[in-house]
Formats: sequence, C-alpha cells, structure tokens
Amino acid sequence: MKTNLFDKIYTENFISKNDVILIALSGGADSIFLAEYFKSIKDEYSLTLKAAHIEHGIRGQESLDDCCFVEKYCKENNIECFTLHINASAEAKRAGLSVEEYSRNKRYEFFNSIPCDKIATAHTLSDNIETLVFRLVRGTSVKGLCGIPSFREKIIRPLLNLTGEEIRNYLDGGNIRYCVDSTNSSNEYSRNHIRNRIVPLFTKLNESYETAFERLFVSLNEDNNFIESEADKCFDRVYNNDMINIGILNSYHISIIKRVIIKYFLKNNISLDEYKINEILNLLYHSGKIQVSGNVYAVSNKNFLRIADFDKKKINIEYFFTKEILSYNKFLNKCEFCSKKFDFCCDCDKIIGSVAIRSRQSGDRISPAGRACTKSLKKLFNELEIPVEIRDRIPVITDDNGIIGIYGYCVDERVKITDSTKNVMVINVDIPNNFNAK
Repeated sequence: MKTNLFDKIYTENFISKNDVILIALSGGADSIFLAEYFKSIKDEYSLTLKAAHIEHGIRGQESLDDCCFVEKYCKENNIECFTLHINASAEAKRAGLSVEEYSRNKRYEFFNSIPCDKIATAHTLSDNIETLVFRLVRGTSVKGLCGIPSFREKIIRPLLNLTGEEIRNYLDGGNIRYCVDSTNSSNEYSRNHIRNRIVPLFTKLNESYETAFERLFVSLNEDNNFIESEADKCFDRVYNNDMINIGILNSYHISIIKRVIIKYFLKNNISLDEYKINEILNLLYHSGKIQVSGNVYAVSNKNFLRIADFDKKKINIEYFFTKEILSYNKFLNKCEFCSKKFDFCCDCDKIIGSVAIRSRQSGDRISPAGRACTKSLKKLFNELEIPVEIRDRIPVITDDNGIIGIYGYCVDERVKITDSTKNVMVINVDIPNNFNAK
C-alpha cells in the first residue's frame, strides 16, 4: 500500500503498462526513493525495472563503494543493473568542458545506450529551485525559468513536486539505506554553493518558499506552453522549402519571432545564443548574412531567411552533359507536343569551336539574350536572386569564343534562337542530387 508521500507522485501520463523503466540510480537518497517507488507500482503496471549507475572516478574509494552499494541493492531487488566507470575530471579537461557539464553529457549518453521505454531520473523540487537560481544569475529566457521539464521524449522525472527533505525523512523513517556524497558539503561546484549557501536564506523570507516556487513553476509552464503553441502555428505558416518567409514572420510579436528563429535553427541542428539570435533578428530588415558557426551562415534577401553552408574551398566540379542537335522545326514540334522544357538551348550554327561546361570564374561576363546589355555573372546572379552559396556550382556553358549561357537561367545574345535559326543545340547537364541549380 502506498504511503502519503508516494501518493504525491503522478506517473499516469509518464508510464504505460509493460514499460521497461531505466532508473538513473546514483545510490543517493533521491534515486533510492525513486527506485522504491517504482518497486511499489511494479506489479500494478507490469513493469520491468533496470538501473544505470555511473562511477565518476572523483571520490576515490567512496565512489567505488557507492557503486558496490547500487549493485547490491539491485541484486537484492531483482533489478538489472548497468554500470559505467569514467574519470570525469581528466576526461572533462580533455574535452574542454566543466566536470559538471561533461558528467551530465556522459550520463545521458550512457542512459540512451540501454534499451528501455522510459528513463526515470530523480530530480526533485529542490533540484528545480536550484536550477532556477542557477539560470537566473547566468541569464535565461522564460523557457529557462520553467525549470527542469517533467518529461522530454523518453526521459521522465516523477519527483519534481517532492523536496529533498521530504524524501530523506521518508527513507530515514523506514530505515532504508542510501549513500551520502561527501562532496555535497563542498562549495567548489556551483550547484553545491547554491544549495548550501543561497537556498537556505529563502526561509528567512518565506518558510514555505518551496511551495511558493512550486506554484511559480506551474504558472511559468502554463504561460510558456501557450506561447510555444502559438510559435508552432507561426512556424507552420512561415516555413517552406527549408526557408522562413520574412514578410509573414515580421507580422508577429517579437516573442513569437524569436521562438520561430530558434525552432528553425534547431530543426537544422544548430543552437543559438542570445547574441546570434539578435544578429539574425537584424537580418529580417535588410539583406545580408551573418556567420553562425564555421562555414554555416544565416542569409537574408529581405523576402526569405535561410541557412547556408559556404564551403570556402575552391569548387572544381566535373560536369557530365549530353548534346542533341535538332532541326528548328523539330525543336518547335518537340516543345509544342511534348511540353518539353529545356534548361539550355541555342542556335547550333552560331557556336564557335567546341562546347564545354565549367564553374564560374573571376571576370566572367555575359550578354543575356534580349537585354541589350553585358554584365558580370555576379550582377546577373544578384538580379536572379540565386543563393550565394550555390553560385560556384551553377554550370556555365562556353564555346571557344566565351560564355554562351548559364544553364537553367539564360542564353547569350550571340547564340540565341531566332526565326532564321536552322539547327538547335539542346544541352542537358547531369546535376548532382544534392544540388539544386534553381
């Protein structure tokens, strides 16, 4: 029969019958309590319980003893146990990360490697309060203020409405053993400093501060969920062909605009900090580009925002193409009856020497048919609004006397088809699947 404390835990929306639950089991009070809870509902939900423990190699023998404690606990309770030993300090230094950040990444990497339906972690209301304080002093958004999410994908956190003190009192009252991490009393780590020095001061302002924070989290999450749902609707309106329609986007509130930008870049596996977000916001009002990371840029042409990958290496493409010579009348018939659209065709008899295809080169110029002018390819591509990052890949068609056309876009005045044309050359270029020239 459940205790009153167990009754405060809500898992109805988190788990299903016959789920395989992986418990993140450090051996500390919170994780042991979480394991005890799942033991109590195991038969009711026909659950299969597993546990994952990481020995971080930081606390010497104490850390190894905790690992042995977890393995013994799992054996006694018929829970399959998975353990991983790392040297968090050395490995974090090599990775250029803090020990806390590296350890967290390693934990979830390990958890996700173990087959299960749900990963249960023992984060509590106390942890959530510490997280809020940590994010406040470092700067965060409304979403960041919402604290630790109760679930995300297959990760569930059933204890977010319980305090650490409640849990320890329950375990101590039932003589249920758990491990105590000696480093918890050290203020070397940011979280410990918040837990040991800052949070205790809240009781001077409000003895029921934990209840107050719980109400705050509920309110923040309600508001944030509404804004996110509106941002999702906006994203569906403005996103098309992997670009964002700037005109429509700019009709929304700045709060929605920022969220849409974040969603767009996350969709392309790119995370943005506040500085980059503000830079991208400026692109919504003028054409230009800003570097996001490496060769990846955010590019705007006033109408659309897109992500572009500029490979700074000189592109040397070998184009494969076919030529077909048709009489003028046959060409006209083919156009009329086959609804054939040719990406490049010209007056065959006006070609000088042999035809070749290459990428654009510095100084390239063309006289587009019917335009009565000569211009650089750079200016032409600007007029045609061809994305900058693909310009070096667009096939430039030449003969021995120079450029005769840009494949898919225009033909030079010198070789254009007229009423006096007798023979037409049709060229088809084999465009790579990962490149769209138009």
